[in-house]
Amino acid sequence: MENVLYFASVGLIVLISLYAILKILIKKFNPEESKVNIYGILQGMKNTEIISLSCSIVSYIFLLYIMASFIDLNLYIALISLSLTLISGLLIKNKKVIINLLLDLISLGGIKLVYLIHDYIINEYYSVWMLLLLVFLMIFLLLYLSYTLLKNIKNVVIRNKYVRKGGKDENKKRS
Repeated sequence: MENVLYFASVGLIVLISLYAILKILIKKFNPEESKVNIYGILQGMKNTEIISLSCSIVSYIFLLYIMASFIDLNLYIALISLSLTLISGLLIKNKKVIINLLLDLISLGGIKLVYLIHDYIINEYYSVWMLLLLVFLMIFLLLYLSYTLLKNIKNVVIRNKYVRKGGKDENKKRS
């Protein structure tokens, strides 16, 4: 439970710094530039889609924090991660919620493996090869977690009727 409090404090620091960065960048925002297309994806979303997207991002940051701080995976951490994935999938009525839960279990298994290898290196036997294995496993998990986050963002964006409608009309104009 102590680890969750550490995560909450780190999350609060990240949110405050993100707020400050966005506050600075919003002053330089020009709606005439092409960057508006990227920001436009988030416009017109329902509250359920925004909450689903937020759950995916919080789960991503939570799992990265657990992996980077070499915290042992316990039942509470697994329940938090799985519940965020379940909420994210159910809010957008995703039919592949079970697959997303299985993918989340795979990432939790990878995080447990990172902890076990780190614990082995620290307490039992230090080897350069084990350290390389740990680094490559952490890089793989970073890429895997990023992939699942982007997949979840894509699912939320596809559920948005304004994005689907705009995408089809744009393709007709370009042809």
